[in-house]
Amino acid sequence: MPSLRLLRVLLLPAAILPLIFLSPNEAVSQKKKRARPTGEADELLKPKPVPKRPDLAPSKTPLEFIKGERIAFVGNSTAERMNLFGNFETWLHYRFPSRELVVRNFARPAEEIGIHQRSADYTKLDDPLYAFRPDTFICFFGFNESFKGPEGIERFKKDYEKFLDDYAARYQRDDAGSKPRFVLVSPIAFEPTSDKFLPDAKKENENLKLYADAVKAVAANRKIAFIDLFTRTHELFTAATGRRFTINGCHVNEEGDRFVSHVLSDGLFGGMPGRTGPAINLTRLREAIVDKNWVHQQDYRMLNGWYVYGGRRTYDTETFPREYIKIRNMAAVRDQRIWDIAQGKPVSEEPDDSDTGELVVPPTRFGDPRQKYSEAEELRYLSPDEFIKSCTVPPGFEIKLFADEKMFPELAKPVQLNFDNKGRLWVACMPTYPQWKPGDPKPRDKLIILEDTDGDGKADKCTVFYDQLQCPTGFEFWNGGVLVMDQPRILWLKDTDGDGRADLVVHLLDGWATDDTHHRGGWEWSNGGLLHMLEGISTSTTLETPWGPHRSLGTGGAYVIDPRTLKVRQFALPGMYNMWCYVFDEWGQGIVGDGTTAHHAWDTPLSGAQYPGRKGMNFVFDEEKMRPALGCEWLVSRNFPDEVQRQFTYACVINMKGMPRFTIKDDGAGFHGERIKKDGQPFDLLRSTDKHFRPADPQMGPDGALWFGDWSNALIGHMQYSQRDPNRDHQRGRIYRMVAKDR
Repeated sequence: MPSLRLLRVLLLPAAILPLIFLSPNEAVSQKKKRARPTGEADELLKPKPVPKRPDLAPSKTPLEFIKGERIAFVGNSTAERMNLFGNFETWLHYRFPSRELVVRNFARPAEEIGIHQRSADYTKLDDPLYAFRPDTFICFFGFNESFKGPEGIERFKKDYEKFLDDYAARYQRDDAGSKPRFVLVSPIAFEPTSDKFLPDAKKENENLKLYADAVKAVAANRKIAFIDLFTRTHELFTAATGRRFTINGCHVNEEGDRFVSHVLSDGLFGGMPGRTGPAINLTRLREAIVDKNWVHQQDYRMLNGWYVYGGRRTYDTETFPREYIKIRNMAAVRDQRIWDIAQGKPVSEEPDDSDTGELVVPPTRFGDPRQKYSEAEELRYLSPDEFIKSCTVPPGFEIKLFADEKMFPELAKPVQLNFDNKGRLWVACMPTYPQWKPGDPKPRDKLIILEDTDGDGKADKCTVFYDQLQCPTGFEFWNGGVLVMDQPRILWLKDTDGDGRADLVVHLLDGWATDDTHHRGGWEWSNGGLLHMLEGISTSTTLETPWGPHRSLGTGGAYVIDPRTLKVRQFALPGMYNMWCYVFDEWGQGIVGDGTTAHHAWDTPLSGAQYPGRKGMNFVFDEEKMRPALGCEWLVSRNFPDEVQRQFTYACVINMKGMPRFTIKDDGAGFHGERIKKDGQPFDLLRSTDKHFRPADPQMGPDGALWFGDWSNALIGHMQYSQRDPNRDHQRGRIYRMVAKDR
């Protein structure tokens, strides 16, 4: 078995693919034929009357607030990361406890004054910002624009003026037409990191200073408040080198956010926070604010938008309008809790969401004749022993159970496998899938470590490395820790004290598409050490990096990331729709598989210069409609017989419930494969009669066996079933090994 692991493709859970994936042209024609479904619950989100609000003081410092003032943060990641730390809002409520301010953060990565990329149909049900009706906007723009250099200054100022006019007209405070007020905030400085892989801070700060001055000029022209974050942060950041206040030069860590919040508070109100009244617990206040921020994020950045408000809102039109209302009521409950803490009043240990609204349970579609292709006759789950008996494998092979949910309840809904340098199995598990439901506890999706300490071939030890994730559809080891998807972010987790649990959490890259939680595809290191990540179409990704913004709308494909530099590039994969599989061979040649059609393509010709209209290329083999592909692998192992070496397989969860296999050989400048057959019939690696077997992420393990997970779910579709179908399973999960007997 080679030292380089050939594959580790993330399997999408349930794949959990739609029955039919429409091409963009087909989707357009569908829209012409059929109007978007609506439901009775849509009426619940229609704007309610808002009588005239009290007049606001002018936008000047020190800023004054009315009681109950509604404050919205808009702009880039400088503001968005305030969701994580809560420092500025803590100062706000500490200074003004009796004002009972209502604060919502609507900022997003890669946001520019003239670019506000959103998922398709984002405001079809309603516009969360309009529903909030802000009194005051605190605006954070200039960082992403600064990469246009001096040439972009005049356009930036014109766009800022237009933005202020547009937002004043679009987001009136009340039905009387009262205009909101605006506070403009400069970008922060770029911290000198002394890291040769990151940008030169001196050059970046030259441009950032220009854009900070431009923001100041717009504010002066409008006679509105301006807060200069650049000057104070530049003084602090350049006093020494190294990442003391940021994670990458431009995005603050907790200490950096604390300083930025102090400068912002000082600029808006002057001096250190003054206060009268009882002493309060600032830590508890900040925790309550961070909790409220998380709840609000599930509103303005709700996962699975394609199904909530977009083109795949089909069978269930009644659920999500009520969920929006419940989330907003939950945020209001947390507002009251924040005010009570700020005023020194007693509060319960946890917020009380009992009166935040009732949700509906949609009828199940299990048993619908149209779903027969992927469902058993009854809603039942085989035991591991029964499943193994349901399988057909080639002579000389057998399947063995390594772990299941009865041994370890933590092993619920395994989506991806990986092995560390100690030979331990790591598994990403996401029982929250397809998304968190309002009123439930926060998502507790996990990275777990399974070990066989007594050598009997079964796991006997489970360690939860981290359990605060949401839909972790991919992970890889890096730099002594683990990179993992926590939609919409990539986190870097590290165990610094050796207890097997993450105690260092860095929010590394934000803005990954969440329009469809199963369109966040596989992760794989290339032989050259670059991380390749897959993404389906009909998605909106907006990344903010030290090198500038990277945006993708409806393209998907493969992202190539160097975690040291945080440089990101992307290439399209024509003819594919929900890319999930990636594997590199010993020569560094990549094979990419589609989680809709199961097409597999050689990546090298596709990964160069990009241009619109590319039609793709011949696929590597004819998969004979055995779809979808949710993890693929080269069979290279001393544990396997010679005749199996370098065959290719992938996990199929819909129409064969197993793993077909192929021979792949050089074909001119590329590759060509054939499905392996015997007597004219498919001679597959694994085939099960259990229709609820959903194989996940097959890969060769350090013992030479082929390891794979079982998502084990009767329901595998987003479009075919409601996200809230009561028969979605959130508990089961198995890990198996395929081994060659007597070897």
